[in-house]
Amino acid sequence: MPPTWNAPYYARCGFCELMPEELTPGLTAVLAAEAGLGLDPAARVAMRRPAG
Repeated sequence: MPPTWNAPYYARCGFCELMPEELTPGLTAVLAAEAGLGLDPAARVAMRRPAG
């Protein structure tokens, strides 16, 4: 997935982009719902920050 405009900011805050195989069913559903609202899935990324 190409990075979104705010992905570099979150990366500086310690977040890492999730690969498609790392997406949970719940997160996949959220991304699908956003696509249904008209958000371009190619311009979206899911990120996480390790705890600690």
